[in-house]
Formats: sequence, structure tokens, C-alpha cells
Amino acid sequence: MLASSSRVKPRNVMNSVLERPQTAASTLEELVRQHLDSLVTYALHLTGTPEEAVEYVTAGLYYARHFPPASLQRDGRAILYRAVTRAARQHQHYPPQRRGVGRLFGKRPPLISLGSAAVDATRINTAKRALLACEFGRRSALLLRDLAKLTYREIGVAMECSPEAASRLVATARREFGSIYRDISI
Repeated sequence: MLASSSRVKPRNVMNSVLERPQTAASTLEELVRQHLDSLVTYALHLTGTPEEAVEYVTAGLYYARHFPPASLQRDGRAILYRAVTRAARQHQHYPPQRRGVGRLFGKRPPLISLGSAAVDATRINTAKRALLACEFGRRSALLLRDLAKLTYREIGVAMECSPEAASRLVATARREFGSIYRDISI
């Protein structure tokens, strides 16, 4: 009886180990399907160009696969925004760029090409110019609150700070955006 119970335990442990990556991948895939449009819209407002937006969303999703399934289930939407924000802040690209001397000799083609007429500086409205003039951290906090409709706790997860710091950051971002907007519109 003891021998049979000792055989069952390793098999159960092995099954749970084998099922875990599939669960994480399916959880991430489901979250991406639900929020892909809003992530691209967020990245577009964050960066200003469609090419960079697609590049940073792709890189963010590539790095988001490293989060454990428990945190994806608990804070999934905030973690996706965190990954895209981090990719934009650190200028991460997909596929990851080579390190060392090898990166100097190889230029990779752009992931997507939308043409030069995609973004024209004269066609950007005043609100968009004011938003792009804000500091990156404040701009991302403002977009996370007003565009993505995240709570302060979720903004804290996405910006890697406390919820109190996130609320202060959003308030500061609104003041900065308002003053820049007034200056531009005059």
C-alpha cells in the first residue's frame, strides 16, 4: 500500500508541472485577445507613431509571457499595460535586439511599414501635441487612467508604484497637461 501511494504522488506532481505552462499560455492568449485593440491604442497615444506602437506592443507581449499564471489571473489587464509601458520606456523591440558587437553589424527590417504619410506633424491636433509634450511617466499615467480606465491600484501595478503614488502621478499629469494645452492653444 505504501509503495502504490508513493508512485501516485510523483505522477500528480509531474502532471501539474506539465500543465502549468499551458495554463499560463492560454491565460495570456485570452487576455491578449480581449485587450489587444486597447493596448495598441494606448501605445499609439503614448508614442505618437503607428510603427513604434505596434513594435512596443509586440515587445511588451513577448516579455509578458514571463509573468506567472497566478498574477496574470489576478492583475492580467494591468500586467499587459505594464509590459507595453516598460517596452516603450526602455525602447524594447521584438525580436529582441542582439547585444554586444553583433548589434552594430546587422540592421533588422522594420516589423511593419505604414508609409511616411501615416503621421504628419501638421495634422496632429492640439490635445495630441500637448499629450506628447508631457513627460513619459506622467503621459502614461494619464493615458492609463483616462484612456484605459484603469483603477489607481491597476495603475500602480502598471507603473510599478503604489496606488497612492499613482494617484499623485495622475494628478500631476493632469496639471502638466492642462498647462501645456493652454500654452499650445494660445
